[in-house]
Amino acid sequence: MPQELYGRAPIRAAKRISNPGCYATSSQLLLAPLVDYLKPGALPTIFGMSGYSGAGTIMENDASGKPVTKPKVSAESLGTFVRPYSLTGHIHEREAGFHLSTLRADGTQIKVAFIPAVAPWFSGIVSTVSVPLKAPMTAKDVIALFEERYKGEKLITIQKDVVQLRDVEGKHGWTVGGFQMSVEGDRVVITGGLDNLLKGAATQCLQNLNLALGYDEYAGIPIA
Repeated sequence: MPQELYGRAPIRAAKRISNPGCYATSSQLLLAPLVDYLKPGALPTIFGMSGYSGAGTIMENDASGKPVTKPKVSAESLGTFVRPYSLTGHIHEREAGFHLSTLRADGTQIKVAFIPAVAPWFSGIVSTVSVPLKAPMTAKDVIALFEERYKGEKLITIQKDVVQLRDVEGKHGWTVGGFQMSVEGDRVVITGGLDNLLKGAATQCLQNLNLALGYDEYAGIPIA
């Protein structure tokens, strides 16, 4: 679970800590400020695009017979194409829904629809979420919820513009932006992103280690 959502005290006291998945981190951060404003029975839908480093590796033998690891997906194999995969039932879909449900005031379950895709860049995730709302809101209303939820968080950036790869690639935090409403005000679309190798993995791991060992949470993490 991202530290920014579920608090630091449980991590400091924990004996076992697991890092949240990179896609699940961005999905949870995108939806957390809105968990009590979701339209009942409707699924928030997240489309995420990740650099091919997020696809993992496979073991192969090189020309000499020595085992080596290679990316499951390469930039060459993708060309200029974005490849959707695991179109339903992705593990991060269940992970995000499970943890978001713990944030809801009435305790009811939240389900999300998540569609991942791998893209021909190395690292960085950009996710777009479409959120049906139970009552009309304005973009200012939604932004205010995000500003309140993430006030004082050093690794979270809220911006006006749609999040692009350049906003997150090689950076240690998570960025959110866009905030566009439907004409009726009953649906908001938001973009968010992080580097899957940093805030989606190593940076988050270092935060957890620092907290568990009693150090400053951000020790060793450059803060922009």
